[in-house]
Amino acid sequence: MARSSSEHAELPPRTVTTSEVTDLWQTVTRSGGAVGFPVDTPAELIAEAAAHALHEVESGHEHLLTEREGNALLGMVLLRRQKGPVHRHRAEVRKLMVRPERQRTGTGGRLLARAVEHARQLGLRQLLLATRGGTHLPDCYRRQGWTEVGRFPAALHVAPGDFRDEHWFQYDLVTR
Repeated sequence: MARSSSEHAELPPRTVTTSEVTDLWQTVTRSGGAVGFPVDTPAELIAEAAAHALHEVESGHEHLLTEREGNALLGMVLLRRQKGPVHRHRAEVRKLMVRPERQRTGTGGRLLARAVEHARQLGLRQLLLATRGGTHLPDCYRRQGWTEVGRFPAALHVAPGDFRDEHWFQYDLVTR
């Protein structure tokens, strides 16, 4: 189990279980969400990824931000601070995921805004993220003020014969 920072301030922060993260990740994956797995990925692999992500949170390598409604985990995002002397001023936004029935309701935007604010509180200057092309996501990030800084054509193999571009974005925390 890992501690998360939830939209509604909780002291101490609510514990997030591996089961909750696995369920969210599998649900988003099965609906075609761009969260690192093809739709037909075996459930065991997604469960392993969820357990690893929470281990990274527990060990302090990543920060977990969540949104809940009652006891239900609606969405989450991970923030991973970069290491090394030339990169420690930035972090990567990872695995922003929202339950399919709650997508396009503002949940993802709230999670992203909270990740930006959390990065500012950590004293960071820059955020990075990568997303799958062929979806609404690149436009969504542009509308949120992110700058596309690169694109890797056909980098993601999401289904047999379906290769998608990977779009790279940057957010300057100093000028925004």
